[in-house]
Amino acid sequence: MLAAIDVETARRILGDAVLGPVEVGDIFGLDGAVPPIPYSPAELEAAASTGDELLVLRTQRAAGKPLTLLQLIECAPNAFDQRFLRKMGYQLKEEWGIELEPLAKSETSAPGWMLVRKEILDGTRNLPYEEQTEQLRRYARSLGIREPAIRRRSAVETAYDLVLYRAARGERLLADTWDWSASRTLDGGYLNVGGFGPDGMQVLSYSTAVRHGALGVCPSRSPQAAG
Repeated sequence: MLAAIDVETARRILGDAVLGPVEVGDIFGLDGAVPPIPYSPAELEAAASTGDELLVLRTQRAAGKPLTLLQLIECAPNAFDQRFLRKMGYQLKEEWGIELEPLAKSETSAPGWMLVRKEILDGTRNLPYEEQTEQLRRYARSLGIREPAIRRRSAVETAYDLVLYRAARGERLLADTWDWSASRTLDGGYLNVGGFGPDGMQVLSYSTAVRHGALGVCPSRSPQAAG
């Protein structure tokens, strides 16, 4: 097993593309010890060479509570477009908003470090959900890594990353695109997060058949040493 590298080494490789304990502590606070970074220097150098990946430390709690979508909205209300939180409707329901969806109060992000693309992968644009998933498999093969190592974020992971990056770096990622997540709603749609303009990000849900050019996937990349 490779020895874990420290945060300072990761910053030397990735620079401002590391959102670590300082950034997380300032915004959400940190409970307990910081987990080791599971990526090798070679993996971080490969990410740095593209310039389009972040190394993000995620926590499951904020203000002493599980860090769900609802808790994120409570912690950072200005980061969310209030028009899309309740009773705005969408393709499958006349009245729907993320605050009415049960998973918004139960789903939390997995704690620890993760590499994730800042913007959606071009090859996943304008495709229905399952065809996007096939594109992620092809993307993994193009990187020469195991297919399961490339995955979608959950909706709360996407929202967490956007809130954290905006607070730490002063920039809104996914300003005019949407990341289609692995978070499934009660009626079989999947949440997507993005459109992070001046009014805040939007959290929407689409059926798997929907497709448009601004809807894609920001893949997460698990460490290869994880097996």
